[in-house]
Amino acid sequence: MANEDVERIREALLPLCEPLHDVFTWADQRRRKAFPELVDDGEYRWFATHSVRALAHLRLRVTRTAPWSLAGNHARNGELWLTDGGYSVRILHAVRDSDVPPPGSNRARQAYYRNQPLFEMDPQARLFGPADDRLLFIWRIDPKTSVPAFRVVRPVGNWKWGDHAQTDIDFVLPETGEDLAALSFEPSDEEMELDIPNEEETEGGTGNAGGSAG
Repeated sequence: MANEDVERIREALLPLCEPLHDVFTWADQRRRKAFPELVDDGEYRWFATHSVRALAHLRLRVTRTAPWSLAGNHARNGELWLTDGGYSVRILHAVRDSDVPPPGSNRARQAYYRNQPLFEMDPQARLFGPADDRLLFIWRIDPKTSVPAFRVVRPVGNWKWGDHAQTDIDFVLPETGEDLAALSFEPSDEEMELDIPNEEETEGGTGNAGGSAG
């Protein structure tokens, strides 16, 4: 796997750090204020997830994220996609930090998960960048702090619940572009994980918030 592949992905995601964290923080605060009686009731966890996702989509319509813009069909079960013309991002919810939702039986979703592994990519392809690189942003909101977190993964195959997720990049999106620019990476045989500097390494470290919106 070439370092330039990760550098290209890092550069592409810089405009999304602050906007996504701000938008999902606003969306969760809005749904808590609107439906306080449902906030702590686990039976309505699904409603919290759908509400946050819908409000986030609404807010992203008027939030500056250029060159990124909304994509996909939100009317189709609230799907939330972004694209910058080269990369596609599908934003999915997870209940636990360790979860990476599998594609399931839908053929279009399975195709989305089948990126060519970076370490197998033709050197010539690297010169021109990805034609249609597909990423997943796995989001959760800490129920105690209401802080959103986004785990960025690049899927390279299909798997089922309980199986090891097939990815070659996996890292937590920092809250600021400055922190994302400071990331270093650790290559391995199975995947590449970006190492987020801790509070001693970066002034005012962001931490890794987890949790769920519902």
